[in-house]
Amino acid sequence: MDTKEEEKLIFISSLVLREMRGALSGEDRLFLESWLQESKWNQQVYQRCLDEAQQREGYTSLAHFDKKHNFESLKTKISFHSSKRRVGLVKRLWPYVAAASVLLALSVVWYWFQDNGHPVETQRTVAIDRLPASHQAIITLSDGRRFSLNNNEKQVVINGSGIRYDDGHDIASIEAAVSANIETPRGGTYEVTLPDGTRVKLNAGTILSYPTQFAKDKREVSLQGEAFFEVAKRKKQPFIVHTKNQQVQVLGTQFNINAYPTSTQTKTTLLEGSVQVKELIKGQKLNLLPGNQAVNTGTQLIKQSVNVQQEIAWVYGKFNFDGKSLRQVMDELSQWYAVDVVYKGDVPDVSFFGGTFRTSKLSTILKLLKDQDLSYHLTDDGKLIIEHSNPKTQKGGQ
Repeated sequence: MDTKEEEKLIFISSLVLREMRGALSGEDRLFLESWLQESKWNQQVYQRCLDEAQQREGYTSLAHFDKKHNFESLKTKISFHSSKRRVGLVKRLWPYVAAASVLLALSVVWYWFQDNGHPVETQRTVAIDRLPASHQAIITLSDGRRFSLNNNEKQVVINGSGIRYDDGHDIASIEAAVSANIETPRGGTYEVTLPDGTRVKLNAGTILSYPTQFAKDKREVSLQGEAFFEVAKRKKQPFIVHTKNQQVQVLGTQFNINAYPTSTQTKTTLLEGSVQVKELIKGQKLNLLPGNQAVNTGTQLIKQSVNVQQEIAWVYGKFNFDGKSLRQVMDELSQWYAVDVVYKGDVPDVSFFGGTFRTSKLSTILKLLKDQDLSYHLTDDGKLIIEHSNPKTQKGGQ
């Protein structure tokens, strides 16, 4: 969805809210009625917003929003149809506008998932469900101490004296510990500020290993999984990230590394500054500029240009499925929702398009991914079964 469509969706959300509260002005009512006349799908979305069950689902999803961050985003995006009066109203009613936005976003999904311009129809309702990832992590110090981090917080700060939450509350003193691991489980995410001020956002199923105090001539950490780095600039102290088959060296910049052990590739995507990627088997090196991505296959290092916003959609709380295969999409869902994916029979490896919020429940995502040839079933023991929806057709229509 382009920026104007996104802005329109958010503005429509505020109109629906005011309609529900009986406070819609004449001009805004005409705009809403015009939008309803554009398509039957818009009318269906509108009816869903009036449904109490859908409202409850929207408020549940709202619980996962960073309200301060998203209000600033909302203020900017609503400006194309805005006035000081409208922005003031939205600010006062922000929690309700956000809930309406969630409802509309879940209904429209921000993108169509079929290139014929029609939404994917739901074939079956998933009775068992999974909530999206929450703030979960464990810190293990080299002296053996372990700390489960508070899921009401989302960031820890490491410095010479100890470990504390971003709000200042202490977790532990460093004492004799010289290094530490911070690990997010499947279904968990967390952020950490390292001793040099570098900020790291950990995706689900990730382990970051780091010293409690960096050496004078270099800063070294190790990564397994996926993380987004905002490296503090220190010209005489390069920052080095080690993964299984490569190392990335920077002085100060923003980049993302995807290095899950289950993947055959390690991807390094650069947002700003410059980085050097070195694969460890042949010693091949690549220098990246913003918009570049290094793909390490284990035997070869390749540089390509990418849409950075799509590649790191997870950092902004979104799934991006554009051009991804079934197994790539399922790998992401497996990490985010802590489910084990099981492929039953000969499953076609279809490709998907579009994306949606990571705050959605798994059942919502599965509805969006419905394909005429695939069926999804979530079991009560955390297994996501994927199979051909019509085995007879698969075997030649017998």
